[in-house]
Amino acid sequence: MDDVVGQAAGSLLRSKLSPPQACADYLARPQVEAALCAHPHARLVLFSAPAGFGKTTALAMLAAERRNAGSAVAWLSLGPGDDDPVRFFQQLIEALSRALPGLGEDALGYLRNTMRVPVEAVMESLLVDLTQHQAPLLLVLDDLHLIQDAELLAALNRLIKLTPPTFTLAIGSRSQPPLSLATLRAKGLLLELGSEELRLNPEEARGYLERSGLQLDNEAFGELYSHTEGWMVGVHLASLWLRHQPRPVERMTELGADQTAVGDYLLRSVFEQLPAERQEQLLALGVAQQLSGDLANALSGRHDGQQLLEELEAMQLFLLPLDRERQWYRFHNLFADFLRNRLKERDPERFKQLHFNASLWFTNHHMQNLAIEHACLAEDAEMLAALLDGCGLELINRGQLNLIYKWRQHVPDEIAARFPVLVLADVWTRATELGLSEANRMLDELLERWGESRTSGPLSDKLLATLAIKAVIALQKDDLDTCVSLARRIEAQLGQHTAFLEVAILTVGALANVMLGQAEQARKLLALAQQRNHFLEGHYLDMQLANVEILLCLEQGRVKQAQLLFEQLRARMMPWFGEKSRALVLPTISEALIAYHQGRLDGLQERLRWALATVDVINPIDLYAQAMLCLARVQRLQDAPKEAAATLVLMQNLAARNHSWRFYVQAIGDEISLILQEPTADRSKRAEQRLKSVDWAKLASHYKQRSFNPVNWVLGLSRIRLQQARGHYSEALHEITQLRSQLQNNWHGLQRLRLDLLAALSYQRLGYQERSQSLLVQCLIGAEREEARSLFIEEGEAIRQLLQQLESAERQPALQGFIRSLLAIWPGQDSRQALDVLEEGLTDREREVVCLAAKGMSNEEIGQQLSLALGTVKWHLHNIYEKLKVRNRTQAIRRARELSLLES
Repeated sequence: MDDVVGQAAGSLLRSKLSPPQACADYLARPQVEAALCAHPHARLVLFSAPAGFGKTTALAMLAAERRNAGSAVAWLSLGPGDDDPVRFFQQLIEALSRALPGLGEDALGYLRNTMRVPVEAVMESLLVDLTQHQAPLLLVLDDLHLIQDAELLAALNRLIKLTPPTFTLAIGSRSQPPLSLATLRAKGLLLELGSEELRLNPEEARGYLERSGLQLDNEAFGELYSHTEGWMVGVHLASLWLRHQPRPVERMTELGADQTAVGDYLLRSVFEQLPAERQEQLLALGVAQQLSGDLANALSGRHDGQQLLEELEAMQLFLLPLDRERQWYRFHNLFADFLRNRLKERDPERFKQLHFNASLWFTNHHMQNLAIEHACLAEDAEMLAALLDGCGLELINRGQLNLIYKWRQHVPDEIAARFPVLVLADVWTRATELGLSEANRMLDELLERWGESRTSGPLSDKLLATLAIKAVIALQKDDLDTCVSLARRIEAQLGQHTAFLEVAILTVGALANVMLGQAEQARKLLALAQQRNHFLEGHYLDMQLANVEILLCLEQGRVKQAQLLFEQLRARMMPWFGEKSRALVLPTISEALIAYHQGRLDGLQERLRWALATVDVINPIDLYAQAMLCLARVQRLQDAPKEAAATLVLMQNLAARNHSWRFYVQAIGDEISLILQEPTADRSKRAEQRLKSVDWAKLASHYKQRSFNPVNWVLGLSRIRLQQARGHYSEALHEITQLRSQLQNNWHGLQRLRLDLLAALSYQRLGYQERSQSLLVQCLIGAEREEARSLFIEEGEAIRQLLQQLESAERQPALQGFIRSLLAIWPGQDSRQALDVLEEGLTDREREVVCLAAKGMSNEEIGQQLSLALGTVKWHLHNIYEKLKVRNRTQAIRRARELSLLES
């Protein structure tokens, strides 16, 4: 919606929020009034009919009646440019607040400082406000057929469904809107008034003609009515036409039977019988969607525009006043379309020139959106580009680059190249296609054009917008150093620029620091961003700041803390966004990473697939790569190795395109791990071949300046797994020692646990049982504290066996419970248990013996407990071993537990 800067813009907005003024000889519609009175509790009143059936007039009548009965009334006339969530909601909230002062103030906050309007959140906020008002309220939305946005229509469905019983929505539309009409109809909450109900009956049509000063005999009237069939505009056109016909009955035969043809004929006839000067005036005025006296002067070249409009209104030439002051008018849609089509066919150059004049007038009156729309119709690419360049930064600050992109399609590339904001929009919209070097080159050229290298004080809005886009693209392309340097630059001039763009750059910088393992710098930038975020009203950046903090915890290995922070985020901010809102992509990935670490795999594939298929405005490659890696691991754990391998290939392709080699080698490392866990004899050989196919030294050189080299980490981990698969456990321990030295203090928590786990396995296979058990217990204690389970499962069957051995001997209840929870979710557990069917079940006495053994009792203690001789206890144990197919007491207890024989 246009900013209300000048008086003209303000009065135009008021006209959209007020019912059109009824004429003094307004025609009463008893049938329509009776239908409305018969359905006073309808939640939705729908006037659905083609143009010219009096829908707007009927809506205005309904609004007047409700207002006279003490109801609050909010009115919104929709226009062609209102199929945009920002403009629609700004106008809707303004209309509602005029009817109920204060309503929608919270909802306005969700339209600001957001990369994409959270439609569901705005509507949810409005619903909260509406439920607090029990007084009757009528909301009228005229010309709803102009709204096609699926999210807006879904939000209107929700409005109808959840508002209090005192709320009524009345709609005027040329077609049936895609709302839940069948449900409302079944519940008796829908009143439909279509063409048949809105037609003038013979008595109403005759009364209308007589009030217009036209007296027809019965034969002439019968002919007119049979041709117009009560079509209100047709009756009115016929009345205008017949005033100049000496023999009405004879001329009626020219009309034909088709209603559309009748309308076209009458429009042409009425227009052509006007004086030539009047025709030219109408053609000039018809290009504008809405007219004021001053705009009429600009279009017609006259100096009495207001008087001209009042004359046309008096002539009943379909010019409708839109406000009581008669500052704004509009032609009836049928007549407006006729005038525009006629002018465009007859004189296309004049058609363009008039649109150019309208664009210039709206520009001078600070109504930029209308100015841009008329520039599009004028096909003046230079003017359109200049207008976009002038207001583009404001749209960027509001996170509405999508509008620039929509209008940018009407500007040829050679012209757009001369306007920096359009170049900026091109870089943004093509960010996923461009290589990093090309995107940076284009942005650096813009910075140079705007004097970036010559400025030492606070950055201009143009420079800051360019830097913000540069930071976001750098994050998408894994250029973390650029993100950090840009954030430092803003940090040095904090508070001297637009808060929205400052917070965006600081958020990107904080996330980059997290990925670089620089916790303190990340926390510092998060604190500064939160400080500036207090000046903003939107929720998008606030939510992403909270998400960065969650990711910081995950990178440190503090999974439990990350889960707690996410629950706070879910409760505090996520309700403001729809379930499938793009704004939730990054939090969805974070939630999936937490769930995976904790072994909660149910529904994880679906959530990850949705997030990966839905691109947010800020889409850091790091998070998308982590999501792909997580998806592959979930597929692997759910016994879908082929799907996991395919996902890893996609991840390698994504990383290679962006030269993000740390993600590339992560996918390679998981591919090698997948090979090593295949049940084939040559798995070690194939894994080694895959390891040697990568130039690790070359890829590692890209990260040689970092204290932690991610390429060397994956290489070392793959070597450890390969050595253990070959039985080279001493070599694996040496590699573990080397790899452990790379880990940073207070960081890499999960990586430390993984090395402890692999070391425990090596020690156990080398015969150092005590050392192995000590390391495994230490690893389990750390994992239990964070509820981290997936790292155990990822290492395969050898770790499962290690855990089973420890579980039967472990005496700490908490640790034993954690081990059992691990074993319970282990892939293939159900299939293993399905195979574990006893050929011969245990007797009740044998179950008693094995249960007491599981409690740690000796044979003597079992005998005393059950009053059995020692030999009898041993005999029972022998039978238990036979039936369970095990060799000793420890194996029997474990086996009995797997078969749920210890449950009471």
